[in-house]
Amino acid sequence: MSAILGLFNIFSLIYIFRSLQLGAVIWRERPSLTQEPLTPHKKSLAEQASFFIAVPIGVFLHEFGHALAVWASGGQVAEFGYRAFWGYVVPQGNFTLAQNWFISLAGTLGSLIFGVAIWLLLKNNPSSTLRYFGLRAFRFQVYFSTIYYPVFTLLGFEGDWKTIYNFGTTPILSGLTVPFHVGLVLLFYWGDRTGWFERPFHTTIAARDQFTTLQQKAERNPHDAQLQLQYIDALRQSGTVHRAKTKLKSFLKENPGSGTAYLETAVLDIANKSHISKRAGQHLQKALSLGLPNPSSQAYAHQLLAKFYLDRNKLEEALDQLNQALALKVDGEVTAVTRHQSALYHLRSQTYRRQKKYDLAMQDIQQAITLAQKIGDDKLAAHYREEQAIIQNHAGIRPITGY
Repeated sequence: MSAILGLFNIFSLIYIFRSLQLGAVIWRERPSLTQEPLTPHKKSLAEQASFFIAVPIGVFLHEFGHALAVWASGGQVAEFGYRAFWGYVVPQGNFTLAQNWFISLAGTLGSLIFGVAIWLLLKNNPSSTLRYFGLRAFRFQVYFSTIYYPVFTLLGFEGDWKTIYNFGTTPILSGLTVPFHVGLVLLFYWGDRTGWFERPFHTTIAARDQFTTLQQKAERNPHDAQLQLQYIDALRQSGTVHRAKTKLKSFLKENPGSGTAYLETAVLDIANKSHISKRAGQHLQKALSLGLPNPSSQAYAHQLLAKFYLDRNKLEEALDQLNQALALKVDGEVTAVTRHQSALYHLRSQTYRRQKKYDLAMQDIQQAITLAQKIGDDKLAAHYREEQAIIQNHAGIRPITGY
């Protein structure tokens, strides 16, 4: 037992070091973390924070829950151990079997209360990063307390659940716990998968009002396919991804021939990921085969499918998709259209570079830079110049100066 505790203490030191390291990164990047949008990098930091920063707080409150139950039962806390990612409480007193059961359960109740509290505190925060952190921390506390911890105990580790589910000493209390335990897990899983815990994010009051109006129209007209797709897209853009997925799944059951719905499915599957999955690629192909209503959505589907092929080094397929996208005459707001075209030229320059067609790659990246400058996006133009430098390096061309 002492060897296991020693090993846990070593893990704690490593854990604390990683927590401090992550805290330093978050502190250094704090000005940009609360700004929109929720990028994959911010998402990764929030996920790490839910484990390395929220868990130590949850562990303390878990053990404090045990201590409160000890005091409420008339006993004393002989020892309170806290090691960041694990801890223990040694109670002292004459406790009934029911009191021992309650003392063991109180730690899990403390963890669950902490999870709910952090979600309630952050669920309406203006920052989508903080909202995402709150939901991830809430999710971890619930799943660890109600699934992982009981499983660890079942595998032979010492823990509260040996006492909670000791049917030999507390048959009634342990028996009553089972349906509540299972029901809580199923209820949370259902709510999590359907987006019940998500809250829409809006940058302005006008955007919030526009979303509310669209939501009300969609609820009043459930059979208006175009309106339902607009609402689903608004849900996605507001950050309520699971809710959007749930509604889109129901929409596809009633409208299996909707190419727009399959495009939306692919976009939801991608949702802040750095790569496009095989399933998303299949949805994009399905969307294009069924047909999309306008050149803008067609070009976007071709662009995403080109990225899908480029990630898998299928260069000819990627080039074909990009050529089709650039051949389309896209209407819309000038800045948005120009930005999209510059992105397409940038992608095609990457494809040409990987094919070692450096002249064509240079032509496309220069076109991308010109378009980015046309809309006054110096940051985007600088990003494209990095690709230009890579092409020059691969082609053995001296860097072009004067920018």
